[in-house]
Amino acid sequence: PKASLMLASGTVVHEAGGGESEELAFMAAAAVAYARALVRAGLGLEQAFGAITLGVSIDAEYFTGVAKLRAARALWARITAACGVELPARIEVRSSHRMLTRKDPWTNLIRLTSAGFAAAVGGADAVVLGAYTDALGLPTTFARRQSRNTQLVLMEESHLGRVADPAGGASYLETLTDQIARAAWGGFQAIEAEGGLIEALSNGVVARAVTATRDAWLARPHKILGVNAFPNADQTPADVETPDAAAFALPVPDLRIPGPSASCPPLTPIRLAAALEEA
Repeated sequence: PKASLMLASGTVVHEAGGGESEELAFMAAAAVAYARALVRAGLGLEQAFGAITLGVSIDAEYFTGVAKLRAARALWARITAACGVELPARIEVRSSHRMLTRKDPWTNLIRLTSAGFAAAVGGADAVVLGAYTDALGLPTTFARRQSRNTQLVLMEESHLGRVADPAGGASYLETLTDQIARAAWGGFQAIEAEGGLIEALSNGVVARAVTATRDAWLARPHKILGVNAFPNADQTPADVETPDAAAFALPVPDLRIPGPSASCPPLTPIRLAAALEEA
């Protein structure tokens, strides 16, 4: 009865180039959609919301990451309060894939550390850091070990888990949190006005908002360490695993899920450094 059945995640929006408000609006709409489905299946409101974990992506933008997690909690509190339920948010953070570079991938170690630090300070309940070579291919044992050790250093040597809400009261973060939360709430209301997340996806409302944010970011000049800022012409190549393709050459089963189906414009993942690396 206390199992976490659903992950209401905005990661797909983040990885497609969406901003903080679009990601959190998608996350909130997914949480409400799951709660409605669970209630229709016979669960009470408290059980339904208790079965949902929120999923958020964090990149190297430290202050924005902390504020985004605080805003996610604010959205959750407002939604559950409107439903007459009082439950704390349970948040899983995953490091951003779109922030990773293929050129000078060693700089990704810094980006991942910043993401992990922001996740801890923001009060994440679970943190999943990717490997610094994820933009190149499957991680080696060394790359996976670096990812684990980054989290262990943050926990055991920086003692981030021993302080409750270390960012609380910081005026800049409080202001940034409020800005993100208000924008995300407006996005959530827009999705609900369409009839819910499925309808907003099907008619392209979500895809258009994400595309506009992505295109605006790509249109501006940016400096990315190791790519067009302080590039290392003599960089040491990073190793990646090369799996045996034959081992995965299995027939794909024909899985047909019963019930209604819907289609929507795709939210295609991107890497923000890709265009600069090709230039």
